[in-house]
Amino acid sequence: MAKLSRREMLAGSAAITVSGALQTRRSAAQTAPAALDGTQRFKIGDIEVISILDGVRRVKLTASPTRSASLEQFQDALAADGLARDQIARVFHPLLVRTGGRLVMIDTGNGPRTLSVGTGLTAQRLAAAGIEPKQIDAVIVSHFHGDHIGGLVTLEDRPAFPNAEIKVPLDEWNYWLDDVNMNKAEEGSNLRNAHNNVRRVFGAIPGRNLAKFTDGMEVAPGITAMATPGHTPGHTSFVIASGADTLLVQADVTSGIASVFVRHPDWFGGGDMDGPMAVQTRRKLYDMLAVEKLPMSGYHLPFPALGRIEKRGSGYRFIPAA
Repeated sequence: MAKLSRREMLAGSAAITVSGALQTRRSAAQTAPAALDGTQRFKIGDIEVISILDGVRRVKLTASPTRSASLEQFQDALAADGLARDQIARVFHPLLVRTGGRLVMIDTGNGPRTLSVGTGLTAQRLAAAGIEPKQIDAVIVSHFHGDHIGGLVTLEDRPAFPNAEIKVPLDEWNYWLDDVNMNKAEEGSNLRNAHNNVRRVFGAIPGRNLAKFTDGMEVAPGITAMATPGHTPGHTSFVIASGADTLLVQADVTSGIASVFVRHPDWFGGGDMDGPMAVQTRRKLYDMLAVEKLPMSGYHLPFPALGRIEKRGSGYRFIPAA
């Protein structure tokens, strides 16, 4: 977990409530309905945050997506959320942050190679909002899975944000760009493909545009890195703070069908590279969020992925802002 102190993170945080954020979002929605353009705006103090729906990927459910539960158990969990038992629909939510006079992306979505399966829409969402890629000043990456870094490059494998500084977790970089780690992954496996994809994407980014950060660093005005490993070795969440307001951007602390893993925090998500560590991180973070009633944004939670965590029995419940 992060070296960022609990005191620093929580100072004044109770001042922002989910209902307060929702009131701001309702005002914005009068001119830009989320259902039409796939974006939703809200404020954290003086910082504007725009949640972007990169798309929805639907697949038939023929096997359990977790190593911790049978297919039938997972289907029961879906049904408890009011979801279909025979398919899963994964959602993806990069964020655009206006802070300190800068435009900052947190993650980039799946990228244009995935448009045929209903994702990779972030570039279109930005264009609809009147934002050109060259206007983005920085891109902050939570971790190197393809649905978070795919949008860094165009179909031609050129930088999608030509003027942006690309900021990545040092531990994540050290793991994925290590040839020893790549060669341990079986050829043709999902892990080996992920290693190859990392090299494809970052091979297109000029070295002068890359910066690496560590736990507890301020990566942009009002945005601080918080190490939350387990999903990947260098997986990082972010604390956005302005004045008395705070938002925890949890990235993939719960991934996949995130609401299911919120209620079953001891289940290992299919993408969790270190399952036990992912569970430990998830419980520590969610215990804190539940006690302090802090608002949270989750990359794979239902659009617009804003709400809070509540303790529920041996697990938790995500309460959406809307």
